[in-house]
Amino acid sequence: MPKAAIVGGGIAGLSAAFEFRNAGWDVDVYETAGRWGGKIVTSAVGDEMVDSGPDAVLMRAPAGIELCRELGLDSEFTHPIAPKPAYIHWNGNLHVLPAGTVLGVPVDLAVLDQSGLFSDEGRAQAAQDLALPPTTIEGDISVGELCRTRLGDELTDRLIDPLIGGINASDIDHLSLRAAAPLLAKAIDDHGSLIKGMAALYPNIGATLGATRDGRDGAASAKTPVFFSLPGGVARIIQRLVDELPAEHLHLNHPVNHLSELPADVDGVVIATPAPVTARILGNDPINQLVGSISYAGVSQATVAIPGQEPLDASGILFPRSGGTVLTASTWLSSKWPQYQGGDRALIRLTSGRFGDNRSAEMDDQTLVATLLAELDGAVPLVAEPTAVRIQRWPMALPQYEPGHLDLVSEIRSSLTANSPRIQVAGASYDGIGIPACIDSGRTAARELMA
Repeated sequence: MPKAAIVGGGIAGLSAAFEFRNAGWDVDVYETAGRWGGKIVTSAVGDEMVDSGPDAVLMRAPAGIELCRELGLDSEFTHPIAPKPAYIHWNGNLHVLPAGTVLGVPVDLAVLDQSGLFSDEGRAQAAQDLALPPTTIEGDISVGELCRTRLGDELTDRLIDPLIGGINASDIDHLSLRAAAPLLAKAIDDHGSLIKGMAALYPNIGATLGATRDGRDGAASAKTPVFFSLPGGVARIIQRLVDELPAEHLHLNHPVNHLSELPADVDGVVIATPAPVTARILGNDPINQLVGSISYAGVSQATVAIPGQEPLDASGILFPRSGGTVLTASTWLSSKWPQYQGGDRALIRLTSGRFGDNRSAEMDDQTLVATLLAELDGAVPLVAEPTAVRIQRWPMALPQYEPGHLDLVSEIRSSLTANSPRIQVAGASYDGIGIPACIDSGRTAARELMA
């Protein structure tokens, strides 16, 4: 019977193991930490179990739904309370995320007039997208470069940055257009204009459009939910994957520092760890420097329960980088998800940290919580101190897809095929940061090795 080894017990690694097992392979999974799931984890806030990593799975990307169906979880999906807008906090005020926008790009310029978020000059700069000569992009550029050229700095900083930059914990001026925002790339490639391109992709848009965790698609629909979660948290997917795998082949607290530490008789290896860890495991392999060039942004979160706080009439609030706050987003979980409704409290997740902004990482826990609460209070007055606080720090939260990322990943995989054909890499470092992308990355790596 063929054998595989998986290094990394997050969603990508466990999905790869599940794929191997379904094909009849023996598979061992090695995880450095004392638990499974990587950044997918559910833990207590007071007496409630709440996701501290991603809190939703994108429905339009089929890999998440398909895996949940195979695991028998598809009958339990919960969806956000439909549909709620998000707010942008700017200059001391809350502004509803304008309807008729996709990833911050307006399909109808009239929505900018109504939002109160932009000056006359800012709206005029955005309108120039319709008059400028078509933009042709050879290769890849940053999201910021394209959007500033076509739509101006004001709209880019106040709308596109908190959406696309916030999702990726990125500086959009160093974020790959083609890897992190392929929808924008398609719009400009097909039409030479972001507004015309988005209008062609979404001709009947009429509701507030937000961004997905993958940064791939921003459309919301009152009839078709964009996201799903599960009672008890997204980490239930992890538990079901673990339950499907033989316990004697699952190895927690088992770091792998080099390929030589794996059994010699394995027929395939999937390394599903963060890129710097993968580079170390590969050692002197020719691709370790390529993999090691992928950088990461750290994120720090505080999830709080505020007694007596009125529900927000939105799913959350986004804070643009140009506003100067440490806080990048507040997700009002008790306004967003039905499973957190009820009770005389608001359940709020406060997120901080971006590529190039390490202020929250340098704060101790007490200072972090006080800073984030004070900044939230400046947007929505808080009525009480929290009765429960959970702090979660992710030093390597999100890989940064810099311009040229797709070519880099292609080079990594071509080098593996040529020099180490029994090895595949998988996970958020390469193919997308959302849960479905990581599932697909892991399962695809397994299929490639089995083929």
